[in-house]
Amino acid sequence: MLLSLPWAYWLGFALTLWLLFDLVRGVAYIWHPYHRGSDPAMYWLTMLIWALFAASCFLLPSWAIN
Repeated sequence: MLLSLPWAYWLGFALTLWLLFDLVRGVAYIWHPYHRGSDPAMYWLTMLIWALFAASCFLLPSWAIN
């Protein structure tokens, strides 16, 4: 059953784990590292972008793969 999940779900799980890992470390990457302590606005914007991308992976199978 677990192996029958769409590939987009697996990508979403991986990106969610990456997001949680970055939350714990306090560093997020897009083009270069943004540290929560020294550049909080860009850090949280980066985290928002990654969270939206991860969430879109869970929505993808319901609207694109049919």
